[in-house]
Amino acid sequence: MVQGYIQFIKKISMKIFVYKALFIAIFVFIIFHATIGYTIRSYESKIVNYFSKERIEFIKEKLREEMEKGLEKDNILDEKDAVLVNKFLFKIKKELNSTK
Repeated sequence: MVQGYIQFIKKISMKIFVYKALFIAIFVFIIFHATIGYTIRSYESKIVNYFSKERIEFIKEKLREEMEKGLEKDNILDEKDAVLVNKFLFKIKKELNSTK
């Protein structure tokens, strides 16, 4: 009789342990999604919006407009900028010629 009672207590203890473990797991899952999951979703939506087709098209149009404005000007670059770009292109040309 005592053996049966001990086994009964062990079964009940095991059930309580399983219930507690499930409760804690569900609680941790909910807390994770309420805090860290929300942060991840917000960053994900920012990234998706940043690289959306509409955003890319907007940037392309803005770039085209600026290029057209630049072509209408007599001088696109300042004197210092022109010297800097010329030196940079010369260095690239030199490196490309040395790799042949």
